Formats: sequence, C-alpha cells, structure tokens
Amino acid sequence: MMKNRNVAPQDKPATRTERQRQRTRRQLLDAGRSLIAAKGVAGLRIQEITETADVALGSFYNYFESKDEFLEAIMTESLTELAAATVATEDLSSDPADVVALASLRVVGVAYTEPEFARLIANIGHSEALFGRALHPYAREAVERGIDSGRFVVPNIDVLLTAVIGAAFALIREILDGRHGPHAERAFAQYMLAALGLTPDEAATVVAKVAASEQA
Repeated sequence: MMKNRNVAPQDKPATRTERQRQRTRRQLLDAGRSLIAAKGVAGLRIQEITETADVALGSFYNYFESKDEFLEAIMTESLTELAAATVATEDLSSDPADVVALASLRVVGVAYTEPEFARLIANIGHSEALFGRALHPYAREAVERGIDSGRFVVPNIDVLLTAVIGAAFALIREILDGRHGPHAERAFAQYMLAALGLTPDEAATVVAKVAASEQA
C-alpha cells in the first residue's frame, strides 16, 4: 500500500537553521559510515568522526548524546534508507516478487559487501530490535502490495514479517561467522518468495533475474 508522501498543507518548510542542522547531522553520519567501512567499529573515535565530517568536536554532542547513540543512528538510518530506496517506489507496475527479492538480496547481502557495517548491525546493543524497527514498515508495504495484487498468499502477515525479519538478522550473523558460503542471500530470497506463495521454481527464476540485474 503506497503512502501519501506529499507534504501536508499545514507542514512548514524547514528553516535555514534546521536545514543546516540536518546537513551537519548527515555529515557526521556519513563520516561515521565511511570510517566504519574502512576501520571497523572498535577503533572509531569521536574526534576522528568530527574531523572527517569537518565539524567542530563539540558539535557532535549537539546531535548525539554518546557514541552508542551515534552508532544506533548509523545502523537504523542506513537500513531505513536501503529499504526505502528498494521498496518505496511509485512504480506500481513492478512485480512485487521482484521488489521482495531485491530487498532480500540487498539487506542480507551487506554481510558480503559491507562486512564492517554488517558487524555493527549484528553486535550493537539491542541490535535485533533496531533491525526489525528499521525494516518492518517497508517489508510490510512490499508484502501488502503483493497481497493486494494477488501475487502473494499470506495467511498471517504479522507472523510472516516476524519470521523473515528475524531470519534475515540471524543469517547476517551466521554469514559473518563464516557458516555460509557465497550467495546465501540468494537462497534467503528464494525462501522468502516461497513463504509468500511462489513455487520453488518460480522463486528461483525471479531471484536469478533480479540478481543478474543487480550485477549488471
């Protein structure tokens, strides 16, 4: 179900100060993400974050109370942006199965493509709850779109979402622990589509098509 993303008439445009605060916060988050990718979480220092973002050291605490809060923001906002870029599209002609397969490949795939960020996902405090909250609205939207179109058959959407989001989190951890070889994200995407009512052969065909498109 698509959400109305138009600005409500009563909403006021952001002031210049608010826009500057948003830009500075984004600079800090982007700096943190790049440093995590390069060095991991363990050695991350607030001074290095502010230097990379080119903002004053004291400015950090205008936006985040602690390093832990900062890391939580990186995780949740990065996952939300990834899910939104994949699922929240105005193109209602897209096959819902393609959308779900792509989301599955991208989310679980971070364990391969961005292992340091994936370790943040797996190891930060109450990470599974944060992971679920970031992805749940977009996962529900994608599944509801498929149900409404008749593409998916789901007896209980809440149980389904709990199961697949929890499975995605667990699989990311296991990939990082070396318990799976390459392309486990593709097997997960097939599992996801089968849970939504596609036949195994149809699920495999959709995932192969979407994976090839991602690599092109």
